[in-house]
Amino acid sequence: MILIFIITSILCTSSDAFECRGTYKTDWFDRDNPSGKGDYENLVNLRNEYPGQICSNPIACEVETTSGVPASDTGDNIPQCTISGGFACVNAQQTDRICHDYRIRFTCPESICNCKTQWFDRDNPSGNGDYEDLENLRRQYPEQICINPTACEVETTSGTPASETGDNIPDCSISGGFVCVNSKQDDGRCEDYRIRFTCPESFCNCKTQWFDRDNPSGNGDYEDLENLRRQYPEQICINPTACEVETTSGTPASETGDNIPDCSISSGFVCVNSKQDDGRCEDYRIRFTCPESFCNCKTQWFDRDNPSGNGDFENLVNLRKEYPGQVCNSPTACEVETTSGIPASNSGDNISECSISTGFACINDHQNDGYCGDYKIRFSCPGSFCSCKTSWFDRDNPSGKGDYETLVDLRKEYPGRICSNPIACEVETASGDPVASSGDNVSDCSVSSGFVCVNAEQDDGRCEDYRIRFTCPESFCTQP
Repeated sequence: MILIFIITSILCTSSDAFECRGTYKTDWFDRDNPSGKGDYENLVNLRNEYPGQICSNPIACEVETTSGVPASDTGDNIPQCTISGGFACVNAQQTDRICHDYRIRFTCPESICNCKTQWFDRDNPSGNGDYEDLENLRRQYPEQICINPTACEVETTSGTPASETGDNIPDCSISGGFVCVNSKQDDGRCEDYRIRFTCPESFCNCKTQWFDRDNPSGNGDYEDLENLRRQYPEQICINPTACEVETTSGTPASETGDNIPDCSISSGFVCVNSKQDDGRCEDYRIRFTCPESFCNCKTQWFDRDNPSGNGDFENLVNLRKEYPGQVCNSPTACEVETTSGIPASNSGDNISECSISTGFACINDHQNDGYCGDYKIRFSCPGSFCSCKTSWFDRDNPSGKGDYETLVDLRKEYPGRICSNPIACEVETASGDPVASSGDNVSDCSVSSGFVCVNAEQDDGRCEDYRIRFTCPESFCTQP
């Protein structure tokens, strides 16, 4: 059995940061021990326990024991690791009934290095020097720097790399930032520096919709943040980490030939007609990258229609009617995938992107084979939409046929404590461990029926003991 995938190149790492050259390997992760049902180094839980430290799309994985013995040499009866699921060793499937203790690491593509913060210049070289230290940067720019930067760069405010200035300075540090001390320079004064950080992919994945609030009539095209916030309340985070501008037809602003500044996370973007050679700006739109917390509030997946008749219509008007209170008033983003979990962009269907104002539709007549896939949709909402949660409920134990945390029975045993129309639900073991770490064969929880684990469907014939809680509309937590 071969557990190691072939890779083409390896990223060179140091104790403080990494450089991006081709592919690179993550740290070794050991999140579980072979107690209970086995050793579960599954990707879902690894991402939960090591946020931002594993790329979105690994290209290979390796498994070995915590003492460094390749998994293929242990004699355990185990599957290969997978880049989509990770790795699991089940005790019951071993001759001696116990797995070795394993660890896993992943190979990631260079694209993980594409997530960078803005340039920060919080200090000038007056006083003792230029202090672009991470502690003060975090205070001055809350949520705009990731918790675990992977690399950093320093240059002067005019764009000269720090290594070319001649100043006597240390390299920047992902844990400390950067400092230039005046007294250590031959001329007694540092250059004025700025710093930026490379962050895990997840730090850059939270993006708003594209906004186009103005046309280039009058003085120009004003996509300024003050007016955008008025026109689109709650749809832009308090502290954006980056912004992008392009024409309404999708051409990057840098390629239009217009005389324009870069967009700003504090003010947005403006193109002034009088500054253009032809006296008129293009029509632009803007979007912002936000802290991960801004995108963490998501609805359940909705599948209200099948691709019979004219197509598959997951439109927002009907979704609100069929699922009252379960979609926020002002969604900030939306996602669509097939009911089997394939992203809409990979389905091969001829479809438009989902819309936070209208939802999604796939029309059969627009497809080469005359038939759409079956799709589902979910929305990202302002954080306040997810703030109302019930207590954890554990109404059953895994005796008899299994552990039944069904909504019908929960409502009987806990009258008035669960809202009429839950928005989302979560399940974990009674001791607080994620479902995925249990190794049980179970379905996701459902806002309409709750959760069930059937003993007969488990390898060892018995479920863990589970508990469930629900996210409810805000009004449920504010009622007298």
